[in-house]
Parts: sequence; C-alpha cells; structure tokens
Amino acid sequence: MANVSLLAADGVNPKASILGKVGGGERSAMNQMVMHVTHSDVPLTADTYILGKLPVGAAVVNAFWIVKTAFTNGIDFGITNSSGAAGTDGDVNIIMDDATVANHTVGVYRADKGIHASNNYAGHLCITDSYIQASPAADLSAGDGTLVVEYIETL
Repeated sequence: MANVSLLAADGVNPKASILGKVGGGERSAMNQMVMHVTHSDVPLTADTYILGKLPVGAAVVNAFWIVKTAFTNGIDFGITNSSGAAGTDGDVNIIMDDATVANHTVGVYRADKGIHASNNYAGHLCITDSYIQASPAADLSAGDGTLVVEYIETL
C-alpha cells in the first residue's frame, strides 16, 4: 500500500488540482457574504430587494441576522431569481421567515436554529443564477442589521 501525497511542492498546502472554488487564506471551504442592511435600504413591504448574487453551485449552509438597532417590523430573507421571484431555484423566505420568528428585535438570529417555517433549515443548493433577497413584512421606519450568508462553492 502506497502513501500518496496530494500536497503541493511546499509540503503544506494541497495541490492546486484538488482545491475547491473557495475564498483566499487557508482555502477554507466556507465562504461568507456579509451585507449591512438598514431600514432605508429595504423600506417598503410592496417591494422585493436583491442584496447579493450567489454563484451557481453555491451550497448555502447557514445564515446569521444580527440586529443592532430594532426594526419596526420583521424581514423575510430568501433566495430568488434576478427579478425577486422564487423561480425554479429559490424560495422567498428560505433563509429566514419572519412569520416563524419576530426577527426585528435586537439580537442574533441563526437560520439553522428553527427560524424557517419548516423549523429545520437544511440549506439550499443554487443550481441557477441565484440572489439573496429581502422582503419586509411591513413598511420599515427604523432598524439596522447585518446579514451573513455562509455557503460552500462546490466544484
């Protein structure tokens, strides 16, 4: 039996041929998209707001919503197509569903801790162009928070 090294010539890092599509540094498998959101960014319940684009093949594994200043109402966060509709590759509240938890008060909310309608966030695989979107449950006049979406960019 042979002990086959898949390390690069430096003897520390993996060979380039086996590295996944990931962010810099130590080539961690986890990527994060961080978005600072205020009430003036997403003010109207009648509108859907596109916050960021996820690469095709991204496996969304978790998300955090950190509210620093209370919002006047909650916000649904989901994955949609570019027009803000669920389309074939999304769900308008798959990341966080305000109907399940009032995510507008000061605190930290995690997608994997029962704050989706199904009470068990299983993640989402983006098989087409996918966008992170926000939909306020009612018109907003106050609030400040940060949304962090964690994903693995698959090969």
